Formats: sequence, C-alpha cells, structure tokens
Amino acid sequence: MAKTLYQLLNIAESANDQQIHRAFKDIERTWAKREDDSAIDTLNRAREAFVILSDTDRRISYDRKLAASRLQPTEISPPNATEPGRIGLWSQRVAIALLLLFPIGSWIYHNNQQSRQQAELQQIQNAKLIAATDALKSQQEQLLLHNQQMNVQRQDELEARRMENELRLRQQQLDDAKILSQQQLQNQARSLDLMEKHLNTDTRDREQSIAERQAELQYRKPAMATALQEQQDQHLSLQRQRSLQQHDENIASINSLRAARLKAYDRDHGSGGISTSNPAVDP
Repeated sequence: MAKTLYQLLNIAESANDQQIHRAFKDIERTWAKREDDSAIDTLNRAREAFVILSDTDRRISYDRKLAASRLQPTEISPPNATEPGRIGLWSQRVAIALLLLFPIGSWIYHNNQQSRQQAELQQIQNAKLIAATDALKSQQEQLLLHNQQMNVQRQDELEARRMENELRLRQQQLDDAKILSQQQLQNQARSLDLMEKHLNTDTRDREQSIAERQAELQYRKPAMATALQEQQDQHLSLQRQRSLQQHDENIASINSLRAARLKAYDRDHGSGGISTSNPAVDP
C-alpha cells in the first residue's frame, strides 16, 4: 500500500501549517546532504507533499480523495444485480458520502477554531504591544520633561553662581578701592606732618640764628642794630609769606587729591547702590 502525503512528511493528518512546514524542513535538512537516487526521490516526494498540504484548497481535495479511497467497497456488484443489491449499493454510497463529509466538517471546524484562537491571540498580542508602546511613549515623555526640568534648574544654578561671583568681585573691588583711598590719605597725612615738622625745624633754626644775631648786635652800633632789625623783619615777613604759600599749596594739593578720589569712587560705583562711606571724608 502506498504511503499518504502525511506519512511522507511523518506528521498526523490533523497537523497545522506550522507543523507541516517544520516537518518538511527537517526532511530537507536530512536528505539534502545525500546525492543518491533514493534520497533524491524521497526529497522530491516530500516536496510534492508539502506543496499540496501547505495549500488549503488542495489539502481539502486530497483529504476527500483519501477518505474516499479508504471507504471504497472491496467487492462491486455485477451490472445485472437484483433490486435489493442496488438499494444496498446506494446505501453504501450515502454512507461513504456521510463519512466523507464528517472529517471535512471536523477539519473545517478545527481550522475555524484554530483561526479564531490565532486571531484572539493576535489581538491580545496587539493590545499588549499597544500598551507597551504607550507605556514606552509615556516614559519617554516623562524622561524628556525631567531632562528639561534638569536643564532649567542647571541654568538657574549657573546664573545664580555667575551673579554671586559678580557680586563678590564688585565687593572686592570696593574693598580694594577703600583700602587704597585710606592708604593714600594716610600717606598724605604723613607727608603733611613731615612738611610741618620740617617747617617748624627751619623756623626754630632761623629764629635761633636771629636771636644770636640780635645778641651779637646788642654790642654793635645802633645803626647796625637798626639795619639788622629791618633785615630780620624782612626775613620774617618773607618766611611767613613762604609758609603761607606752602600751606596754601598743600591745602590745594589735598583738595585736588580728594576731588580725584571722589571722581574715581563715583565712576566705580555709579551703577547703583548706596555707599556707607565717603572717601572725601572718611580716612
């Protein structure tokens, strides 16, 4: 008895498309390595079986033929058979038709059930895929929003640091300008003290010299004493004029220096703010 297409592929008659495809691939991997005639014949018959069974319409037609071949009677009545024999023949044909329709209907029902299950499974997988896609999209949106918030916060921190550094630098400049002004005023005060001491020393020396000359002139003639007195008066007058002139020059120098410091202070701190100190008054 010849093998059926299912037997050629070593599968059951209720096998689905995936099982048919897998069985043919197994046979192809097994027999493709051999080059003898039997291997080529086996591979060709397996390929023909796969072509028929993988096509739904051709498989249904083959299943009908296979069921009909299995239900054929072993003995056929002669043409001159009696009427009861004819009735029995028609009964056998009806039974064969019913037997043919039963596996076909069963196969169709099984195929519909399998298609329905695959459709439901596909819908479930699609729903899961859509849910996973929505979740991934939501996570991406949350991550993007978080990154934007982090960028804004980082920019705010950088701006705050920049402003803090600018304020610190400006305060340092103010402190340096104040210290410099104080040092310059102290140096000017020392210079004035030294000049005053030097003037006082010169005055005492000159007064002492004049006193000595006066003592010396007491023993000289009155004319010389008078001339010396006039010379002394002129010298004292000239000395007073020089002292006053030097004092006026010192005062003018101090005022000029203070005015320059006020302009420098106004230029450095003219951007705003109220100063708690005045470089023209504070030491």
